[in-house]
Amino acid sequence: MKVREGMMTELVTASPWETAAEVARKMRDQKVGCVLISNEGKLLGLITDREITIKCVAEGWNPQNTRIEEIMTRNPYTIAPDFEMAEAARLFGQRKVRRFPVVEDGQKLLGILSIADVAPDFKTYFDGIFHELVEWRHEPKGQHSGWESTCTH
Repeated sequence: MKVREGMMTELVTASPWETAAEVARKMRDQKVGCVLISNEGKLLGLITDREITIKCVAEGWNPQNTRIEEIMTRNPYTIAPDFEMAEAARLFGQRKVRRFPVVEDGQKLLGILSIADVAPDFKTYFDGIFHELVEWRHEPKGQHSGWESTCTH
């Protein structure tokens, strides 16, 4: 399955000159924890509810006056729409992020992929592996085929 098939396309976006308070209200109203910062369809960055809390509120900055561009994550890791979901899952672990903006042709924003979006693929994958291991374990001794001969005890 491709990222294009699993990504969310109903995006919550903000302009870099909006304030932290305005973006926080968008998060509340849309029930999201991440807003993509863009200008004319081009991704500039992203901001999470946690970043507003840590980089703005906890530092004593006034959310009513702090422009989001002052605290957003610039140049976030992104992913292309034609990547395989399995590859995306690997990248989540490698990059240690929870979300990837999906872009093409440079920074043209298409969607967002969250780690939760790839979870069903992982469940199917690991269910299959578990099933194979259970079957292998219950084969009569000496009847195993495949990789077990490479294992040592």
